[in-house]
Amino acid sequence: MDLHKQAIVKKFGGTSVGSVERIEHVAGLIARERAAGKLPLVVASAMSGETNRLVGLGNQIDPMYRGPAYDMLVASGEQVAIALIVIALEKLGVPAKPLLAYQLGIETDSVYSKARIKNVNTAELEALLNQNIVPVIAGFQGMDEDRNITTLGRGGSDTTAVAIAAALRLGACEIYTDVPAVFSADPRLVPKAREIAKLSFEEMMEMASLGSKVLHVRSVEIGAKHNVRIHVRHTFQEREGTWIVPEGEIMENPVVSAVTHDSATVVIKLQPIPPQTEFMAKLFSTLAAKGVSIDIISQSESADGHRLAFSVTSEDEPLARQVMKTFLPPSVKMDVLDGVAKISTVGVGMRNHPGVAARFFSILAKHEVPIHLVTTSEIKISAIIDRERLETAARALHTEFSLDQ
Repeated sequence: MDLHKQAIVKKFGGTSVGSVERIEHVAGLIARERAAGKLPLVVASAMSGETNRLVGLGNQIDPMYRGPAYDMLVASGEQVAIALIVIALEKLGVPAKPLLAYQLGIETDSVYSKARIKNVNTAELEALLNQNIVPVIAGFQGMDEDRNITTLGRGGSDTTAVAIAAALRLGACEIYTDVPAVFSADPRLVPKAREIAKLSFEEMMEMASLGSKVLHVRSVEIGAKHNVRIHVRHTFQEREGTWIVPEGEIMENPVVSAVTHDSATVVIKLQPIPPQTEFMAKLFSTLAAKGVSIDIISQSESADGHRLAFSVTSEDEPLARQVMKTFLPPSVKMDVLDGVAKISTVGVGMRNHPGVAARFFSILAKHEVPIHLVTTSEIKISAIIDRERLETAARALHTEFSLDQ
């Protein structure tokens, strides 16, 4: 049996398994794939809303806690989902086996709530596939070297799926969701957003890190590293969606492929800070040790001394505040801006087209959108703006870069 030709990883998100009826629909889809000669491996998220419920329970007791018990708590939703999928498959006469990450052997580091996969043991998967049994795997979770349950961060089931495809040396991975494709902007914010047929790994990585909720950024990184093409498609529509592929497979690159946003952004401002570089080195090292990811950083100098501003996700804000309380000397004042959002344009075509930054800032100026922080790369421009101006900015940028339908 040629596993590499017949095996296909199919990941189903929370909305795809959000009810018993939807789980039975997914089971039917898997059964049809199997009847057509494929060997499906299923990765599932928790039922929609379940992870939020579990996080809420933990936060009621201690919103600052992020240790082994937190990961054990929030990982439990996937156990329910995979058990129900297996029951639905066996009802259809399809032999299947539910697998938690520790049973399978998905090894991670010990950064609780944000663990990274180090290795996937494929022996159990290959044995099941050779017996024509469908593995149904809990996404979002792993185990560390002490056999503690770990979780991979919100959206981490995508990463589980692509990591399994990479470990099995498969050329593609299917991510099923409740949207038909990746769009040029969030259609809820920009009604003229259009579907994108193909995106490069690099563009999708930027989009995922800048607020696009379609794919977990680590899943795209793994796909790019191991050349696993990712197909984002609709669970309830039999049609092509968006392919995430190497850049060389895309014939024509527009200047800007998408406008993305992230409302879950917070800016922390510190003033006056010590002028020595050692202060920032120690500050960001301490934040990193707590698992806080820093996004945009800006330093400036005024008559009042050196100022530092940086952005973090809303999810990381409590941890960042905790670090500040113990790290900052009494002389440093901290201000937190939480009514902000990040707006970005992304496109590999930006490399070869001058004037994109001028157009980006001209549009924001024209619509009187104030900017708090800015960062750029070869293929993206991002700005932190007031959240109340987000819709205006997103629609205007989408039109400016000819992305409207």
